[in-house]
Amino acid sequence: MRALVLSGGGAKGAYQIGVWKALKKLNIKFDIVTGTSVGSINGALITQNSYFTAIRIWKKLSYEKIFDEKFNNNEDIRSIYKKFAKNFFNEGGTEAKELKKLINQKLNKKKFYNSKINYGLITFDITHKRPIQLEKKDIPKDKLADYILASASCFPAFKKMEINGIEYIDGGYYDNLPINLAIKMGADEAIVVDLGAIGVKRITKSKIKKITIKPNNDLDNFLKFDKDIARRNINYGYNDTMKIFNKYEGNKYTFQLNQLEKIENKYKQNFKIILNKAFSSTDQIEKLKKILNIKSRENIKKELIKMIIEDIGYKYKIDDSKVYTINKFNKILIKKIKKKIKSKEEDSILSFYKHIKQNNYSRIKKDAVIRPFDLIRSIYIYTIMEEINE
Repeated sequence: MRALVLSGGGAKGAYQIGVWKALKKLNIKFDIVTGTSVGSINGALITQNSYFTAIRIWKKLSYEKIFDEKFNNNEDIRSIYKKFAKNFFNEGGTEAKELKKLINQKLNKKKFYNSKINYGLITFDITHKRPIQLEKKDIPKDKLADYILASASCFPAFKKMEINGIEYIDGGYYDNLPINLAIKMGADEAIVVDLGAIGVKRITKSKIKKITIKPNNDLDNFLKFDKDIARRNINYGYNDTMKIFNKYEGNKYTFQLNQLEKIENKYKQNFKIILNKAFSSTDQIEKLKKILNIKSRENIKKELIKMIIEDIGYKYKIDDSKVYTINKFNKILIKKIKKKIKSKEEDSILSFYKHIKQNNYSRIKKDAVIRPFDLIRSIYIYTIMEEINE
């Protein structure tokens, strides 16, 4: 049996919905869903197959949708921490009243309990200091929302959850990545979505075939509940999953398959020409290649091309949540480069690019010792700029 294992991670949980979106696209099914904290919330929606409900919840996310008080989404995370800390010292934590209402509204108990997918969650009984691992069959229908909220009660930011006189806190205090619960429920393979959030991760007790999906990009803070961040994180989850299953390529940026090869040969050719012009001896070129960790006789491999492209993407603030062809990516990059050149906003990469255009190889040789990575980035800029002039 295959399990989908969902870690905790607070506001980062939108990523898991993006993973689900990709799994649906790939027609990958599972028999079990286990979740801790936000993973238990998403897991319940997945179990009852409420995909569009889950998308709507995350795309409309705000502090007001979770807490019974107003937060300013423009506040920096330090201010948000202070607010949570104040609530903890004054009231024992922030009460997620609106989240409880939302869970009650969106849970379809008939669909949930009749689903062919089994479900498990983890919470921690702070009254008796013991973990609680519950399967679908163990959760009373009238307490389903309570136990899900108990699993997601991220104490001390959130208040403890009381059920029948017993206080519960976030399941991440015991196991933030409930693979062992999935195994206990009969899983022999698993797709594991690890948000990389703070929490205990227990060693897997037995061998299990697993595919782990982790964010390649920054999902922002786990307490930053913001609809724009959530939408972006859904895209990240989708993109990373499609890359894991070899439908897209890239690391932090996402490209359609075989796109990077389109620029690779042209880049390698320019790389070799420019280095040979700038450096008079093979020893100097080999020294530079060593600094750049280029070991191939062909001077440069696809992985380094990927690194260069993604690094330039961040440098020039290209959206990393979209799916690109290399032509589309380069068009956006060229537009940004032209804007910088026009405004005379020169940086070290564009400085190298200018020297390449002017055949000023003595200056390139001098500056490359100090900024070798900017040189290889500038060769990429030169390559795509020359391509549009052909």
